[in-house]
Amino acid sequence: MLNINKLALFLFFVSHAIIAQTLKSPEEYFGNATGSKFHFHHQLIGYAEYVAANKPENVKIFPLGFTTEGRPQMIVAIGSKENIQNIEQIRKSNLQNIGLMAGAGNKNIPTIAYLSYNVHGNESVNAETSVKVIYEMANGTSDLAKKVLKNTLILIDPCVNPDGFDRYSQWYNRYLGKKPDLHAASVEHHEPWPGGRFNHYLFDLNRDIAWQTQKETQQRIKFYNSWMPHLHADFHEMGPNSTYYFPPSAKPFHEDLTGFQREFQELLGQYNKKAFDEKGWLYFTKENYDLFYPSYGDTYPSYNGAIGMTFEQGGGGPAGLAYKRNDGDTLTLKDRIMHSFSTSMGALEALSDKSEKSIEEFNKFFNDAQGKGFGKYKSYVMKFKGNEAKVKALAEQLDKMQIEYSFANKKSAGSGFNYQNQKEEAFSVDENDMIVNSYQPKGVLAKILFEPKSYLEDSNTYDITAWALPYAYDLPAFAMSQRLSGGTTKPKFDSKVEIVNGKRVFAFASEVSSFEESKFLAQLFKEKIKVRLQEAPFKAGGKDFGAGTLLITRKGNENLGENFEAKVTAIAKAFDINLLPLYSGLVESGPDMGASSVDVLNPPKIGLMVGAGITPTAAGDVWHFFDQQLDYPITLIDGSYFGRVDLWTLDVLILPNGQYGNIIKDHKEVTRWVSDGGRVILLESANDFLAGKDGIELKSKSKPDAKNDINKSYGSRDRDAISDQIPGAIYKVNLDNTHPLAYGYEKTSNVMIKNTLDNEYLKNGWNVGKLGEHVSGFVGQNVKKTMKDAPVFAVQDHGKGKIIHLLESPIFRGFWYGGKLMMANAAFLVR
Repeated sequence: MLNINKLALFLFFVSHAIIAQTLKSPEEYFGNATGSKFHFHHQLIGYAEYVAANKPENVKIFPLGFTTEGRPQMIVAIGSKENIQNIEQIRKSNLQNIGLMAGAGNKNIPTIAYLSYNVHGNESVNAETSVKVIYEMANGTSDLAKKVLKNTLILIDPCVNPDGFDRYSQWYNRYLGKKPDLHAASVEHHEPWPGGRFNHYLFDLNRDIAWQTQKETQQRIKFYNSWMPHLHADFHEMGPNSTYYFPPSAKPFHEDLTGFQREFQELLGQYNKKAFDEKGWLYFTKENYDLFYPSYGDTYPSYNGAIGMTFEQGGGGPAGLAYKRNDGDTLTLKDRIMHSFSTSMGALEALSDKSEKSIEEFNKFFNDAQGKGFGKYKSYVMKFKGNEAKVKALAEQLDKMQIEYSFANKKSAGSGFNYQNQKEEAFSVDENDMIVNSYQPKGVLAKILFEPKSYLEDSNTYDITAWALPYAYDLPAFAMSQRLSGGTTKPKFDSKVEIVNGKRVFAFASEVSSFEESKFLAQLFKEKIKVRLQEAPFKAGGKDFGAGTLLITRKGNENLGENFEAKVTAIAKAFDINLLPLYSGLVESGPDMGASSVDVLNPPKIGLMVGAGITPTAAGDVWHFFDQQLDYPITLIDGSYFGRVDLWTLDVLILPNGQYGNIIKDHKEVTRWVSDGGRVILLESANDFLAGKDGIELKSKSKPDAKNDINKSYGSRDRDAISDQIPGAIYKVNLDNTHPLAYGYEKTSNVMIKNTLDNEYLKNGWNVGKLGEHVSGFVGQNVKKTMKDAPVFAVQDHGKGKIIHLLESPIFRGFWYGGKLMMANAAFLVR
């Protein structure tokens, strides 16, 4: 009897040990069936933490940080017991294999697969799918899981955009009844502005991957760069009447994708079609989603040697839990999860089966560039003198991408392509000039981001077609076919303020020359330090100053007392601003400091329009610019109550790209406020709201009657439409840099043009920026003709105020550094 009891007790503990090691599926954990509801972010993260706690031998969590709204970001690593035990050594060996970490490396490592879900928050099937993938791989009982885990380490980002995901889930769950409503008019199919697609600052995180302007991207790509996976799969959704897209991708492919990367695109199609064909699920390939623009979740990894891919499930925000499609079928969340789960498994199986070849090609991608350089141009030289702030900003950007650079430590002669005049010519390499060459592990990425013109095999593209960093940073630069290297010591960017002992400073002078002066000015405003602007050239202290010089005089800042010098210089030092102390209001030439050309700059109270009818990313660009980059207060005003806002409490009103007909019922209220001294900044299509109205100079060009083409073909309609498109190209803009809007600029600047510019020049106002020559990127033939002789930036005096026309956004996606000064000038200096 005793033995029987012992046996029973033994079996009891064994059975409970087995049960304790058995993972709950997501359905068991959440207590609801797959696809029956949208969860919240903390619930999905909770499941990942539960899996890690119960399968520590196979699962490890890497915290990345928190989003702007305080939600955690994490990566879930899943592997065999051996690979999880050696996970740090695997990471280091992979980096050593490709030259991104010192050491011999070890080629006998598992392939590394990185799966990213829900970069767009309302494409929420993907976060729901991620927990199913985590369970399948961590549980490890299926034949496929066993096969994959033998030679593959999996990194899963369950939700790239937690803030957007929760914005969508909270909204949808708020309106869900006992059952989903299929009626097209139901609120659950009509997501309100701004939707869950974007992050807190309304940025599209899928277009921010290279530029890393957003906190979520910075944390994520820092982790990505510390691993450098062999494969990156990016999971999305598209419109609910579409089916399912998986690779191979559409053309254009960037010319620098390797043969193996192209072959793997085809291989993915073969692996994923198996399940779709077997189950009768509809799908398509080779349409819409190309591999060109470098800041996507498929292209940025591809340009970093990985197999990069996009998966797109029909659904998205309008689909909800169930959606009646145009073809009569009902698309459910459960269907969408099963489709995305299937392609997740297909991608992992394809990599597992090609593990050795993938590692071999991946290593070759980096090692070839280090030994041979890459591309037609092997070195890129950015001129330092006079461009110190821009070079410093570019260096910070390259550091984020792990692209190596150096600085010339001696003067030498060079020859190459001049980005400014688009000609091959001789030039001088001067001390401290920045040098980026392609003889480095990330030589391919460097070439793609610096090449003056990207080769476009097909003009039917999904996004912008030009992005070279010397243009984006408005830097004088040259591309050389020879290898050029410098020293690793960075030039000193520190501010220089030399005050003569025993002398009281009358004023500090700082010529506006970069966005750093804008940040400096913003901080002076916040510290309630009075600043004046000299609009005429002058000479003082042995230095010539151009129009647009900031003067911080002791007069007006008496409250600082004997701390005047220390306070101003401390702020200048924080922004690396060179201040010249002046000891008299009498200058050597030009107007003195009390002249009529000197005016006080008052800190403006700025309002930004947001809400339905306004492009969320356009509003986000401006919001993030002021709140995070300029660090200056801005008031968000929703269009739903705009009619009740007292405009006279504002100095500046910014209208971003959007349609304002249903937002501002009476445009005359705005123009009356401008007449009384207000300044309105109109960005992109917001200009259409006032164009042609009484008292507004801006108007569209008269267009000739369109001629009908009787030979046009219905089948080629999409291809023919390309002639009327400009997806994003770089133009030179000729500037009147004597106008406050263009203070700090040379006579030309590079601007990303995405809109067809078809307005007449202002006759009485100021045409500050006129469209110049096309520099890089695709422009349709019809668009080229239309845009000839068009203003890009203009200012109209209207009573006591100003109407500022920015017909293109100078701060595109937060990465176009060269336009940031102009946006700040529009808010601070134009008055």
